[in-house]
Amino acid sequence: MKRNFKNHAVVGVCALGLIGLNSCQVDDAYDLDKDIDMTITVGGDITVPGSSTDEMMLKDLLEIEEGSTVTTDENGNYMLKQDGGSNSSNIEIPRVSIEATSGFTGVDIDGVSNNTGSSIDIPATNIGIDENIAIDINSDGITSVLKELVYVKTNCVNTSVVIDLNKVGTSNVSATMSDFEVVFPEFMTLETSDSNWEVTDGRVLKLKNSEGQKFSDDLRVPINITKIDFEKAGAEYIFNANAKDNNVIKLNGEIALKGNISLEGSMGNGASAGLRIDVESSEIEVEEVSAVVDPEIDITIDPVEISDLPDFLNDENAAIELTDPRLFFTVTNPSPIAVKFGATLKPIKTGMTLESVDIKDIEIPAGCENYVICIHQNAEMDADVTADSKVTVEDLGNIIKRIPEKIEVENIVVTVPDSPITVQAGKTYEMSTAYEINTPLMFSEGTNIVYTENMDGWGSDLEDVEFNKVEATMSVTNKLPLGVNLTAVAIDNAGNELSNVKVDIDMDIKAGATSDVKFTVSTTNGSIKGLDGLKLTVTAKGSEETKNVSLNENQYIQIKDLKLKLTGGITMDLN
Repeated sequence: MKRNFKNHAVVGVCALGLIGLNSCQVDDAYDLDKDIDMTITVGGDITVPGSSTDEMMLKDLLEIEEGSTVTTDENGNYMLKQDGGSNSSNIEIPRVSIEATSGFTGVDIDGVSNNTGSSIDIPATNIGIDENIAIDINSDGITSVLKELVYVKTNCVNTSVVIDLNKVGTSNVSATMSDFEVVFPEFMTLETSDSNWEVTDGRVLKLKNSEGQKFSDDLRVPINITKIDFEKAGAEYIFNANAKDNNVIKLNGEIALKGNISLEGSMGNGASAGLRIDVESSEIEVEEVSAVVDPEIDITIDPVEISDLPDFLNDENAAIELTDPRLFFTVTNPSPIAVKFGATLKPIKTGMTLESVDIKDIEIPAGCENYVICIHQNAEMDADVTADSKVTVEDLGNIIKRIPEKIEVENIVVTVPDSPITVQAGKTYEMSTAYEINTPLMFSEGTNIVYTENMDGWGSDLEDVEFNKVEATMSVTNKLPLGVNLTAVAIDNAGNELSNVKVDIDMDIKAGATSDVKFTVSTTNGSIKGLDGLKLTVTAKGSEETKNVSLNENQYIQIKDLKLKLTGGITMDLN
């Protein structure tokens, strides 16, 4: 708008000068440079006939450069768009191991002996077994990531039920086990890889062969404790809130031994043969956990730099009240842990203290990939937002109101649900976050966009011209969703305001309206000589009526019936 208006004004003034010159009849036989005063005055009011402009499209007026923070979408709507970069953070569930080396206390069972003074044969002698192996496991140093345990799925290292045939002296005795079962406590679930044995009810190890199982030294039945249930009696997790990574798993109970073992063979005098039944285990490794967890999640979000703004948003007095400012977070969280975070959005602008905005309880779902969260201000515009999740923050516009140089994300607080989830132990999940500002330029009340421009360079056209007053009238159509107000002062060729020249502009055009506009340039001392142009200040304001209309590159301003009138005539120095 400003460039076209400037051109019409200059053309109008030059046209007036030509009218004055052409109205003089001069005999070209005279040498005009020699003795004649060529100062010419044309009196009265002089009017230039009306003219109009084409539709001055907003894309031509704004002249948005490539790479600017302000860009357009596929429909030509202007957007404030700035990438904030991406970051990643780890969610680690440390390895958990239950130390079990001395956690089981076996039982010794008397068998047979020979005190006859000579070697004897030992006939089949049945020993009824009804004993208990004690469990007393206290494993400390457990990670503080686990706050409460529901159950753990485990894998045992070098774990077996061991039946030793302890022989003293000369003894050739063997044993046959029958109708035998080993009953583990209810909080344990196990399995075995020995084909002679089976597990029933998840915790009862039973000999399958009805004819029994023979052994002459010891019998080792491999077992694997696959699950420990902390909701059952005997299994306890002690969380120590006062010491990091010093929590305790306690397992207490009994393993019941029931069945028969028959001993037979021969032995020398003074020899004996007895039994010891125990559980041997080096370690119980935890593979999966159902627990309330509290992992350390350090989410870092880099500041977003707002740069390459167009001139109309760069004035220090500019303030915008966006109808629906929007921040988009794109997150990937491969972990089974849903995460909530809150933060403070802090706008930074040199020489100003700007108001920060708090965002709270932004949820990142478990197991998501490229999940888009839109944080925006106006819940009424949810339907216009494309995102997996939408969160309304009513005062979000404060961070962008004064067009900051950057927005920092501070005081990030991360929480996870205080309810059990299932996670893999000894695994690290990488969570990534990226965000951007992507906001439609829709302006509400409170918007005050101020833009100044010098409409100058008239001096060469006006240096030999004096006049007292210029009056312009026009009809202006404003198809922008912003009301436009224009003020101006006269300037000389150094850009300084001319104190003797008054510019009176009555230009206040509502959005979407057509208004008749009048302005005058007049002098207080009888001459406008030295005028080089006008310094224009354009102020655009939002309104309630147009708050849901995006600024669009195809909107326009058009001037019709532009008329210029010089009041009081014109003087031209043609010497």
